Amino acid sequence: MVGPRYEVVSPVGDPRDANGASRKHVAAPPLAGLKGKKLGLVWTVFANGDIALHAFRDHLARRYPDLRFVEMPPGRNLRWGDYPERSVGELALELGIDAAIVTAGC
Repeated sequence: MVGPRYEVVSPVGDPRDANGASRKHVAAPPLAGLKGKKLGLVWTVFANGDIALHAFRDHLARRYPDLRFVEMPPGRNLRWGDYPERSVGELALELGIDAAIVTAGC
């Protein structure tokens, strides 16, 4: 009997462009720590993703009492659980978050 097969997918997406050429991705540097930071929580189309985000929030809040959380919609005029749109990055800037935890799926 063959067990399930899993693939690892990069969070920055496919490193190739439409022509198959390699692309460069510039990622933000990691945070030095979480003390006094503001984290965005984004839930997008993942069953029980809101529950997972609240579990992360509760765990991190116990470890970092001065950490602040913002439940962010996945874009303008969207609700938790909707498909994300490009404006989610603009919302993150407007809300002044330092980092985000995102649950995504299909």
